Order: sequence, then structure tokens, then C-alpha cells
Amino acid sequence: MAEIPVGLTQFLDFTLKGSGAAKTNFVRKIKYQPDYHPAFDHWRQLRNEIKKIHENNLDIATLDNLLNIVDQKKKKGYQEAIKQYKKFVKGKEIEWFDIGKSHWTFENLLVRSTPEIGLIIDGKPHLIKLYFKGKNERIDTHNIKSTLTLMSHSNNSTNPPENSCHAVLNVQRNRLYPNQEVNQDLLFALESEAAQLIYLWGRV
Repeated sequence: MAEIPVGLTQFLDFTLKGSGAAKTNFVRKIKYQPDYHPAFDHWRQLRNEIKKIHENNLDIATLDNLLNIVDQKKKKGYQEAIKQYKKFVKGKEIEWFDIGKSHWTFENLLVRSTPEIGLIIDGKPHLIKLYFKGKNERIDTHNIKSTLTLMSHSNNSTNPPENSCHAVLNVQRNRLYPNQEVNQDLLFALESEAAQLIYLWGRV
């Protein structure tokens, strides 16, 4: 059986689709999309800049410099995302840590689940997935649970700090969703989502 490789953002997008038809169309889109190319990754520059700033302990205000070089078509969206991210870190004591690589597998599905940043926020380590589509995609504490469970059950190349918390940051809304619980029912729900993705992949 051929391996089905998807990214963490793709899996999150899939779980946020409300209807079966929307999920089917989404799986069809990612199955037949062209190979990854940086030019088509809308938020790549901002993700990389956020990582660079934290890794090098730079002033968060330097994020604004990105607006001078980003493509004009991206500028408005980047400007709003930067504004919200600066709100997120404001007043917090933040320290970077290396997160290595991680992945999660279920049957022949492989999800590349490495979050973008590892931050110790006010003394608490967080492994954070940056999600930039949250202005249009509805995220709440219910529909984000499968993604958080997946992150918590991933195989990691490095050991994160003790008591680390996996989280998804809806950048556009300045809302952090930490993983509050891990139990068997949540794992069953995650596997159900994965099984549906595998089924649809084989049918479209």
C-alpha cells in the first residue's frame, strides 16, 4: 500500500472541513497538487522570520522589516499577521529551544508533524504550530483536539523539555490552543479522522 504523506497544516485543514463533500474536495486537491515549491508557500517568509527572530533572540519589532521586502500581494495579510503575532508575545518572557523533527503515522498515513517553534513562555515550554489561515477557517477548542492529540502522540527526533505543552497558535486571531488533555477517546477520534482521510485518498 502506497504511503500517504501530508503536512501538519494539511491535516489540520482537513479536520476543520465541516462536511463530507468539503473533506472529499480537499483530499482531492492535496492528492493531485504539484510538488512543493517555496514560491507557492504564501506564509513561508513570515514563518521563517518568526523562527529566526526567536532563535537569535532579536527584538520582535524587527518583524516589521519583512514588510519592506515581501511581495505587494502579500503585504496586507502579512501586516495583519505580524500585528497579531506581536500582540501574542507582548509582555511575555520568551526563550527559544530546539524542537528537532517529528512525525505521526497511522496505517499508511504519514503526517509530518514538526511544529514551527519551541518557546518557553513565562517558564512553560510550548511546541507551537503556527496556523495562519485562522481568519477564514473556524477554529475552536473542539475541532482542534485531533491535531493537538496528533502532535502529542508524534515520534520526535529529540526529547522536548520536561512538562512541554503542544499547542496551535491561530496567528490571525492571537489565540493559543494548548493541549489540555490526552486520553484514549481523543486518540480514537484522531484515528477516525485519519481513517477517513485514508479512505477518501483511495477513492478520489
